[in-house]
Amino acid sequence: MKSSSILFFVCVFLISAGLPSSAQIAAVGNCRPYLVSYATISAAVAAATPNSTVLICPGTYPEQVTITQPLTLDGLSLGTGSNPVITVPSSGLVGDFPAQLLVQQPDEESFGPVDISNLVVDGTGSGVNCSTGELAGIEYVSANGTLENVEVRNQSPGGCGFGILLSGDNFVVNTVHIRRSSIHGFDNTGILVESGGGSNFEVNLISNSIVSTSPTVQSGAEYAEAQGVASFNTIQVGGQIGLNLSNFFCCMTAIENTVVGSNIGIYLGGNDFSSTTTVDHNILFNNGTGISVNPNGVHVIKSNGIVQSTTTAIDLNCSSETTAKYNVIFQAPTGIANVTPGDVLIGNNLYSVTTATTTCP
Repeated sequence: MKSSSILFFVCVFLISAGLPSSAQIAAVGNCRPYLVSYATISAAVAAATPNSTVLICPGTYPEQVTITQPLTLDGLSLGTGSNPVITVPSSGLVGDFPAQLLVQQPDEESFGPVDISNLVVDGTGSGVNCSTGELAGIEYVSANGTLENVEVRNQSPGGCGFGILLSGDNFVVNTVHIRRSSIHGFDNTGILVESGGGSNFEVNLISNSIVSTSPTVQSGAEYAEAQGVASFNTIQVGGQIGLNLSNFFCCMTAIENTVVGSNIGIYLGGNDFSSTTTVDHNILFNNGTGISVNPNGVHVIKSNGIVQSTTTAIDLNCSSETTAKYNVIFQAPTGIANVTPGDVLIGNNLYSVTTATTTCP
C-alpha cells in the first residue's frame, strides 16, 4: 500500500475518533473514494447524522440546500484553486423568500453549530420576483455556527438580493461568526442581521470583503437588534450605508474596518443608554458623511481616519451622549456637525476642513 494511502486512512481514523459516536464523514462527488459518497449536497445532508462532516468535491451543484441539524460542510479545492459552487437549479428556487443555502433551527431549543467553509454560493439566474419576495445566498434562522472562506455572489434579482441573512430568536441564545469571506454582487444588503434575537443574538464579522456597485444597495452590512463585533472588514458599496450599526441592544463595536464610497460610511443607531456603541480605528474614505449617529443613544467615536468626505466627516445629529476623540479628519466641508453641549470633543485633528464644527440648530 502506498504511503499516501496509509496516511489518508490514519487521518480519517484520527478525525473520526474525535467525533461523537453517531457522527459520520461523507463526501459529495467522487474525490474521496474511501468515503460514502453522494451525488448532491442535499442527499448527503439528508443522510447525515447530527454533528457529521460533509466534504464537498470540486464542481458545480445546482440545488437548494436546507440544514436542520448540527453539521459541518467543507468544500475541497484539491489544488484546483476553485471551491465548489452551489448554483440555482434549472427548476428555480422554491419559496416566496428563498435562500440557496438555509440553516434553520427546527424548534426553540438550541442545537449545536452548523459550520460552513470553502464554498461558493452563486445566485445568477435566480428568477426571484422582488414584488413578492427576496433572495438570500445563505440564511441562518435561529441557528449557531461559523461561515469561513465562503463566497456569496450575484444576488441581484432587482433590488431584493441579500448575500447573507441572519435572524435570531428572543428565546434562544444564538451566535454566528463570519470570517474571511467575500460577499459581492448583491443589490440590497451584503450581510443583514435581522431583529428578533435582541440581546440573545451575537454576530461577529471578521476580515470579510463586502463589495457591490449596485445603486439600490441599502447597506454593506447591517446590524438590527443584535450585538457583536465588526472588525477588519473592507466594505465598498455605492449605496446608502457602508456599515449600519442600527442595533438597539448592548455591546456593539466596530474596529479597524475600511469603508469606501457610501452616502454614510458608518451609521450608529440608537441604543438603550445602558450600553455604548464604539467605533474605533476605522478608515472612512470618500463617503458622503464619514460617520453619522442616531441622537438616541450613547456613542464613542475615537481614533478614526476620515478622508475626503463630501458633506461631513462626523455628524452627531444633535445627540447629547456622544464622545468624539482623537479622530483625524482630512478634506471635508464640515469636520464635526450638529454638536450639543452634552457631547464631548477631545483631541480631534482636522486638515483641509472648511468648517471645523457646527452646533445643533
